Amino acid sequence: MEFKLNETQQTAVDTSRDFAERFIKGRIEEIEIVGKFPEDLYKQMVDTGLLAFAFEEQYGGLEMGYDCFAMAIEQIAKVSASAATALLISILPLEAINLFGTEEQKQKHISEGLSGKTRGSFAFTEPGTGSDPKQLLTTGKREGDHFIVNGVKRFISNAAYNGPMVVFVKDSNTDACTALIMDKFCEGYSISTSWDKIGLKGSAVYDIFLDNVKIPVLNVLGKEGDGYNILLKTTAYGKLGFSSCFLGVMAASYDNAVKYVKEKEHRGASIGKFQAVQLKIAQIAAKYESCRYLVYKCGEDANDHSNTDFAAESAMVKGHVSDTGVEAAVLAMNVMGAYGVMDEYNQERYLRDALIGPHIEGASDIQRLISVNKILRG
Repeated sequence: MEFKLNETQQTAVDTSRDFAERFIKGRIEEIEIVGKFPEDLYKQMVDTGLLAFAFEEQYGGLEMGYDCFAMAIEQIAKVSASAATALLISILPLEAINLFGTEEQKQKHISEGLSGKTRGSFAFTEPGTGSDPKQLLTTGKREGDHFIVNGVKRFISNAAYNGPMVVFVKDSNTDACTALIMDKFCEGYSISTSWDKIGLKGSAVYDIFLDNVKIPVLNVLGKEGDGYNILLKTTAYGKLGFSSCFLGVMAASYDNAVKYVKEKEHRGASIGKFQAVQLKIAQIAAKYESCRYLVYKCGEDANDHSNTDFAAESAMVKGHVSDTGVEAAVLAMNVMGAYGVMDEYNQERYLRDALIGPHIEGASDIQRLISVNKILRG
């Protein structure tokens, strides 16, 4: 494996870093206060190609690969994890359609999503389950050439925007899990007010209510009964994306702590003279660098769609990086003392965002169980 970025990777890093510094950095306070990602800023991200790194050119993508995608998300998240999340939640349903959709479904939904015309959603989680298809209560009853869908989905991103939703249902006839593509705001679709979260303030999540929603059988994603396989394989790429996001938050904590230590003085000299401070900075550096190589390798491995071990690998990386990101953010706050908890110094935001990592896109312990199954199988 090369430990130096190639020209394409460097372009992805430079483009995303420049965009984040020029266009996102000055809008962070607005995002935090309003609790919603600005429409014009999302459009700018779309126009810059930040959604499109890993998709094929025929659908409007850049075909730069998942390694470039991971590196770009890190740079965006280093400035604003909310901005990175706004990208990731729009990419996930497009990824499901890219992996399992028909050519017609791909041409319609991926192209519209990458152009910013629509924003898709991915809806598996329910009030009673987040990962077990046997616990699904949302039902899909096939009647003629339609499924009649009823149920409630929880913590659904992009639910307030027009676009496709990949919704997972339990087939009333077979009890099998099936994935369907539905148009949001069709008859029978409604949403709650958004949930309040500790961090990622620019990414609103909702409950959605499906009351006798009619979805054509032609909108089945993949095959009937193959929903759980679709969930596992799609979220493997989602875990890579969120690993990159929380790697970026870790990088921000690292830079913030180093900057503070260099500028804060004690009796005319930087507080970096104290070994206690030096030890914490060294710990943060080691955590970031080790996670960076894990994420970059995972991004490189994701380019091989025939890699049967990728779901286990991305689960391992997601669990480790999200937990380590919290540890790094806390260490940085410790280094900064009372300044670390003040809004003006940003570390409290980095910690609030980092705290979400172990609890979304699969809880960390679930990720470890997914990865260890592969390890013990040999």
